[in-house]
Amino acid sequence: MLRKIQIGLFWSVLAGFLAIGHTFAAENPHIVIDARSGAIISQHKANDRWHPASLTKLMTAYVTFRAIANGEIEDGSPVIISQAATRQPPSRMGYKKGVALRIDTALKIIIIKSANDVSLALAEAVAGNLKGFVARMNVEAKRLGMENTLFINSNGLHNVRQVSSARDMALLSAKILTEFPQYAYMFEAVAIQTPVKTHFSYNLLLERFPGTTGLKTGFVCAAGYNLAVSAERNGQTLIAIVLGRSSQTDRAVSAAKLLTESFGKQGSGSVFLPVLRGAPPVNMRPVLCTQEARAVRYDPSAGNAVIKSNFLKPRIKSRKILAVNPGGVDAAPSQSVLNRQFAAVGTVPVPSPRPAFDTQLGKIILPAIGSSETGKLALPTPRPR
Repeated sequence: MLRKIQIGLFWSVLAGFLAIGHTFAAENPHIVIDARSGAIISQHKANDRWHPASLTKLMTAYVTFRAIANGEIEDGSPVIISQAATRQPPSRMGYKKGVALRIDTALKIIIIKSANDVSLALAEAVAGNLKGFVARMNVEAKRLGMENTLFINSNGLHNVRQVSSARDMALLSAKILTEFPQYAYMFEAVAIQTPVKTHFSYNLLLERFPGTTGLKTGFVCAAGYNLAVSAERNGQTLIAIVLGRSSQTDRAVSAAKLLTESFGKQGSGSVFLPVLRGAPPVNMRPVLCTQEARAVRYDPSAGNAVIKSNFLKPRIKSRKILAVNPGGVDAAPSQSVLNRQFAAVGTVPVPSPRPAFDTQLGKIILPAIGSSETGKLALPTPRPR
């Protein structure tokens, strides 16, 4: 009897703790904008900095889209899995070193599966190395006006310096949708399929919220559960960003509620206008990644999640599943990759020209010291007869 009381007390305390965590998460940043006009329909702490987690890969995709548009690479250019890529922690595809993918295959994988190994390899394929790619990410962030954003890596693995904001991610999402509609099919897909497994997107709205068209999810302990999602109804396309939610289902329901309440509204101001630097990020780890919180959190695979919410419908299975396989490369690498390969070869010494041989004198004519002929190779003298 005493043990039952103790167990009941434990779960009551834990439930209270998780309720506090949920309330804490619900007070974290969000924004809803009209994707075409940039008008802000709803926002809360939208300029506060936050750890983006795998929402980072939205910028990885954007930089890659820009490189393709600029003619630096093609959809069929190679992405080679490097040793560094194989060492990235999950989520990952697990390809071995040397495996080659197409650029567009790598994009599908990072957008839908959110694979950290492929994200690093894609960065190396575009810019030659991660450092060069991250520099491009930050140049683009500055160009777009993402005032509260700094990138340190291409996949969103936690770094205390890597930050963004709900407003900045909404701005980036709008640019992706409006500048590169040809890649919309990647964001709309619910899964990628390899010869051995189907990997579902963790964007639970794709099969549960009518009109959903993308974009990306992200999670690390310090950030909590982040979501950037777009949806269209009656000719209006909205983008919702929610940051720091307490679970997959919490972020899905939060975003669905915000979108439902925002459709049909015009909003005011613009996400494209300059903003001030926001407050520093909150660390969600003490709330979300304790042993107790992990034990009770409902965190299903995207294809099997069951969510009871007035803002979401029962799952309707989508046929938008993209096949991905290694190989199929049919275009040249980027110039940055070629430069790196040439640099690895090293400097090949070129022999100096041979000196002249005077047949009348029967000897080699050596150049004067300091002349342009100095250092020429000597020819062997003819054998005496």
